[in-house]
Amino acid sequence: MDGIEIRPPREEEFHAAVGVVCTAFGEQPTEEDERIYRLAFPLERALCAFEGGKMVATSTVLSMELTLPGGSAVPAGGLTWVGVLPTHRRRGIIRQLVAAQFAGMVHRGEPVSTLLASEGNIYGRFGYGPATSVIGFSVEQPYAALAVPVEDPGRVVLLDAEEAAAELPLIYENLRLLQPGAVSRSPGWWSEHLYDHPREREGGGGMFHAKHETVPGVADGYLSYRIREQWEGAIPLSHVLVVELIAGDPGVYRALWDYALNTDLCRTISFSSGRVDEPLRWLLADPRRFRVDALADYLWLRLLDVPRALAARAYGYPGRLVLEVTNAFPTPSTSRFILSSGRPGTGGAECAPTKATPDLALGIDSLGAAYLGGVPFAALATAGRVRELRRGALERADAMFRTSTAPYCVTMF
Repeated sequence: MDGIEIRPPREEEFHAAVGVVCTAFGEQPTEEDERIYRLAFPLERALCAFEGGKMVATSTVLSMELTLPGGSAVPAGGLTWVGVLPTHRRRGIIRQLVAAQFAGMVHRGEPVSTLLASEGNIYGRFGYGPATSVIGFSVEQPYAALAVPVEDPGRVVLLDAEEAAAELPLIYENLRLLQPGAVSRSPGWWSEHLYDHPREREGGGGMFHAKHETVPGVADGYLSYRIREQWEGAIPLSHVLVVELIAGDPGVYRALWDYALNTDLCRTISFSSGRVDEPLRWLLADPRRFRVDALADYLWLRLLDVPRALAARAYGYPGRLVLEVTNAFPTPSTSRFILSSGRPGTGGAECAPTKATPDLALGIDSLGAAYLGGVPFAALATAGRVRELRRGALERADAMFRTSTAPYCVTMF
């Protein structure tokens, strides 16, 4: 684009980057906000757009690992801080930034890119598909009795701010490979998260953190939550807002939810980023009291190296599948890949370019949506996003990509 320069920002230009992205999102940062943002901002992976020497758009990439079905992980470029000044929208600047960031990810050997989409109609054009979703749900405490009382051999321990900063990153890192869709978190990410900006509090107070120990001294899960205080005269009607619940096994999961559901002086317990296959519904004596308030996409994926990405994950069914994948960005192309998976639990999937007759035809965005097993190929086909070219291929594809639990991510970036 004439007059637009794309280049990495210098350290002294970080203040301008904060101003651009906050203006794009209608926010006004404080000096303290800027200090915290700098801790989490990878300047070495940032690319910004300039016109006449003035910054008009921003982007950067977080170096992540993405957990795949089967418990392995691949490097992933987490695209974030994408913002354009209102005066420079609809001029193709984001296209330039994303294309340049993709080139950098490929050079670094990252086979996938991740992002959280501010708007659902933007990133499909760049080949991203919504691969995980979350639900918002709530339970009224008077109706939160469990079908089977929790018998916990361990204990729940509250953490102060210093303990949380020291312990939560280690607990998360030890458990993230148990959950397909989870991404790694940098020290800077934790600094920003635990800063606990009032804007993120949903009307509640500061976060509380509680870890679980089955074996004394060995943490195997944690709960972060806040309280939105409310009284009606002398009657307490406060609200527990769950921020995150990470558990190493079903017993720890049950113990942490039992802790949250029995918070004193509270009427309602809710979670705005719960699992789409949330087991809490089935813990309740009356599952109908589990009220779903919202459903939203969360982690979006773009496959940059299709053979490497498809070969990296485990599959639930042995099979062979030829995919014809169309890609409109940054250069229009159509490619075919043959995927072969072995018996479940054995790994050893293989994927390579091929000239064989395709079984399914789909866009790279639809492949990203289906990659972790969270979106069935059959559903995408019903929506016209996948074409079955060989009878039975949809059923075979869904059997291969299906996972026992839905992919899930709760990491905001």
